[in-house]
Amino acid sequence: MEPRVGRVAYINCEPVYYGIEQGAIPAACRIVDGTPAELNLMLREGRLDISVISAIEYARHPDRYLILPDLAIASDGPVESVLFLSRVRPAELSGKTVLLNKDSLTSIFLVKILLKRRFGVSPRYLHAEAQSASSLPNHIAGMLMIGDPALRARGQLPYTLDLGQGWKELTGLPFVFAIWAVRRAFYLDHPEETRRLHHALLRSKGYSIARLDEICAAVHLRVGLSPEACSTYLKERLSFDLTPRHLEGMRRFFTMLQAEGELSPAPQLEFIEAS
Repeated sequence: MEPRVGRVAYINCEPVYYGIEQGAIPAACRIVDGTPAELNLMLREGRLDISVISAIEYARHPDRYLILPDLAIASDGPVESVLFLSRVRPAELSGKTVLLNKDSLTSIFLVKILLKRRFGVSPRYLHAEAQSASSLPNHIAGMLMIGDPALRARGQLPYTLDLGQGWKELTGLPFVFAIWAVRRAFYLDHPEETRRLHHALLRSKGYSIARLDEICAAVHLRVGLSPEACSTYLKERLSFDLTPRHLEGMRRFFTMLQAEGELSPAPQLEFIEAS
């Protein structure tokens, strides 16, 4: 059976998977699409072998996974696809109800940290399915939006907090929203196959990033952006690397979560062996 590899069904994965999708980079695997939360669960339960997963999924279950080096979905400033929209100023949110999109656990924890540490507020959090700002009930003061819908959402409520920018202002570091990981059990049984797939993903990333204009022309209508806005997002907002600064940002995030009682303890970052 071919290894099962998870992919988030947003355009932010195109700069890693496009080369494989086009057949330019051979990869003996079956691609499975899902939301971040769905992919987290599928990898955890063994229904995937390798996947992009939320950083917080790794932090909560480091005994189950190993990280694939030099692959991430991150930002070093504004990200545009992870937004907190609000009817009131963030500093006025204490005691008010805000809606958290349960499709992305990492973003949920990040917005809680930013609202507490940057604005000193403690809203009432309601976890629910994603919805549009236009359908938000009047008693909800704000909402978290992620992925392609967030790219279309800026300005739909009076105040917008870009979580990537908020993290950069708080720490001076990049924020890693997602990484690629393999189940430890799969890696122990198939180390060479894991490394081949890792190299295929890296080669696909190089191929895809060299063709971002081509990608934008192909996908911009799918998300409802102009080619120019799509280009800005993929070229200037997102990073797909996992450099020492990115790893420092991950560790800082995990340390903050530990201080908030959400992690015990903050995990070590463990990677597959280089071939």
